[in-house]
Amino acid sequence: MGLYLEFPALDRDFPMRSFTNEGGVIVYPHWHKEIELIYVTQGRLNLGVNDVPIQMAEGEIYVINGGDVHYFLASPNSERIVLQFDLSVFQEFSLTEVEGKRLRDLFLEVVPASNDWDADVAKRVAGLLQVIHEESFARREGYRYVVKAKLYEMLAVLDREVPKQVRDVAEDMTSKSQDTLEKLQQIFAYVEDHYQETITLQQVADHVGFSSYYFTKLFKRNMGITFMTFVNDYRLSKAKWILLNEETPVTEVAELAGFSSVKTFHHAFKRAMGVSPLKYRRTIFGNK
Repeated sequence: MGLYLEFPALDRDFPMRSFTNEGGVIVYPHWHKEIELIYVTQGRLNLGVNDVPIQMAEGEIYVINGGDVHYFLASPNSERIVLQFDLSVFQEFSLTEVEGKRLRDLFLEVVPASNDWDADVAKRVAGLLQVIHEESFARREGYRYVVKAKLYEMLAVLDREVPKQVRDVAEDMTSKSQDTLEKLQQIFAYVEDHYQETITLQQVADHVGFSSYYFTKLFKRNMGITFMTFVNDYRLSKAKWILLNEETPVTEVAELAGFSSVKTFHHAFKRAMGVSPLKYRRTIFGNK
């Protein structure tokens, strides 16, 4: 399987999630715009980030930046906590700066592997990740306040106490330049905001300040697919989420996911998934 773009299923009002993964399953090379922290809670984990193979031991943490291509090899008898969040979760800082420092630059500067950190700092971040995970799983009243507080505390620890690295542009581990990634993020944000409406290539090209010709080339070169294929895939990902998490009638799912008609939705869904939307839902929930 080739490289693919992942859309983590994040709540738009609170764009973060924490979950556990067992190491027996292979996760193929992919990337996303969200920050991801890996915390190994059991065994040894084999992964790769930007073509660099990495082995993590129990108790270790690794920071994966938005845009970093990463994969996980089969690592039997291992478990990990995964924290994913969009930088917009820190909305109080206008999504861009903390005391004059761009948030994305902060994560780029952090030495990603905790075995290069002070042991007490690594233990502190691990504790924060554990609390965030437990609160996210239990979802007790007020859990978002706790999670948000721990995220901010983690941000402070990363900024103050985790060693920083100098990333040479010529040797940048990131597969895409940050300028390109930021443009792609503008495109993703536009699609996220307007996927329920008619979207044209020219609209988005104008939005990011490119000619339609340059926009087409840039998008295909970095994504491996055309822009309209991306929009279609994004709408399908929304449709699948609705089908699996809500009891919305299939006819309404088409509209909510941004398809122009039920017929278009059925055709696109069956071509991508091999079954109709209704059958897809029934394979998961039975005759619901």
